[in-house]
Amino acid sequence: MNVDGSRPLRAGLYGAGAFGRFVVQAVAPSSAAHFCAVASRTKAHAETLADAQGIGHVHASLTSLLEDPDIDLIAIATPPAEHADQTEAALAAGKHVMVEKPLATTVEDAERLIAAAASRNLVLAVNHPMLYTSLIEGLTIFNASRLVGPLLRIAVENIASCEGLGDGHWFWDRRLSGGIFVEHGVHFFDWCGRLAGDPKRAIALTMTHGSREDQVFAALQHDTGALTSHHHAFVATRATERTRTTVSYEGVDVILDGWIPTRMHMIGSGAALATTTMRRMLDRRVESIPDARIGFFFDAGPKAERYADAVRAAFEDVARAIREPGHVPRNAAANILPSVRMACAAREAAESGKAVALASTKTVARP
Repeated sequence: MNVDGSRPLRAGLYGAGAFGRFVVQAVAPSSAAHFCAVASRTKAHAETLADAQGIGHVHASLTSLLEDPDIDLIAIATPPAEHADQTEAALAAGKHVMVEKPLATTVEDAERLIAAAASRNLVLAVNHPMLYTSLIEGLTIFNASRLVGPLLRIAVENIASCEGLGDGHWFWDRRLSGGIFVEHGVHFFDWCGRLAGDPKRAIALTMTHGSREDQVFAALQHDTGALTSHHHAFVATRATERTRTTVSYEGVDVILDGWIPTRMHMIGSGAALATTTMRRMLDRRVESIPDARIGFFFDAGPKAERYADAVRAAFEDVARAIREPGHVPRNAAANILPSVRMACAAREAAESGKAVALASTKTVARP
């Protein structure tokens, strides 16, 4: 599909839930793309969203949305089990696609979608906004520098809110969500894996309380020699939820707070050098704040604002790829594929009680 580079990319949204609304709001300030149409399984929901966000056209179905000749890009914001079929239909209709995570709930479906996009010369990307947050961007550059020695381990501790997730919510149904490793963990498997290298082996555990499998743990070995561990527990309230990630090198621990990381500090013998160097690698909008206990920490600002900024940047990266053949966005589906493989391997390892080996994945993100 050829797109006129002189105008904003025209996007159509399928899925008019809370996250679909957030995406529309996040992208609204961008000059690279705007939403001109929406559809949902329930048309009234689409009409409500369109009225609230000033979207000009409401379609009665996904089929009608895909038949709209004015739309360049389809954004899919539906439960995970629906992603594969809906993405496949959009690609078959000749549309570029940005799908909410996960790309798919099985590796086989993810690989099929990537092949379908490539065969049609269409851009297929996944909304992994952490890749576009300033602290992760800075840490990625810092990691490549090897200033404080090789990466040893990444430990993710994610105590998440389960408010709004009643027992009947699709989130708890693996047939619809893929489970926590797949629905939620892919965010962390992705950005942590880009630092740690190609995953080689996974072990995992899950815990169930009543009808909810609400606590999961996975550990992965990577080809660089680094280990990553991922603990996700959907047991907290919005007031008590927190996420802390520790990225350990030989000479320093880099500690990030927030699932959308908003604060970062260093501890260890190399902390002074690492802090000074990291400052040069971070977006200028990130503040350096003195702290009597830890020296300095970096503050990226309010979570909601940084989250919206990252979603907007993700769409702008996709818009660039659509306009500039040869540009590969960070969130290209082929680059996201290793995170789906890690998530599915963790799910399999937890089910079997055995370690699961992963085949090598060479992508643009992992040359």
